[in-house]
Amino acid sequence: MAWQPLSPDLERVLEAMRPRPLAEKLGPIAGVKLKTLTVRADQRGYFVEQLKRGDRSDDGQPFIPEQPFAQMSRSLAYARGGNPPELIKAFHWHRRQWDYWDFVQGNVRVVLVDLREDSPSAGRIQVVIAGQHAPRVIAIPPLVAHGYQALDLQDVILTYYVTEPYDADDPDEGRISWRDPRIGFDWTVENI
Repeated sequence: MAWQPLSPDLERVLEAMRPRPLAEKLGPIAGVKLKTLTVRADQRGYFVEQLKRGDRSDDGQPFIPEQPFAQMSRSLAYARGGNPPELIKAFHWHRRQWDYWDFVQGNVRVVLVDLREDSPSAGRIQVVIAGQHAPRVIAIPPLVAHGYQALDLQDVILTYYVTEPYDADDPDEGRISWRDPRIGFDWTVENI
């Protein structure tokens, strides 16, 4: 698979991140939205509405775009265990596509990095805990790099909706190493 190379504007954002301490990079990213899910359970099991037209984010904003359905997918990642957990799948980004992530099995730490040079949160890193014990959908805008780390020994199942269908001949996807020193995110899990 061919990944999109980092363009000069994305390289400038990453280079501007390099000298800043991690604590200064952390915070909310413009355009990233969270929707906490309601689990309706009884003795037979449970039901959860993941996404529907008219949904609102936790802060009351429209959650999904007003456009036709594009694609929905599912991904399984083997937890592998360890302390700290070993599974890290990061980072990738898109130029046109929004991603809507819902972790339906396992628990993860989602790490988002704003690569948009003209964004008020350019170079910021946002961390979201999601999964079985924190059921929420995360709306990820274009040019916000994203990845995740398993937080327990359970395999991770991610279901996700995207606003652009996948095109193998022209993939709207780029990659950045999970340990890129310009981002400088510390993936260790602290024990108390």
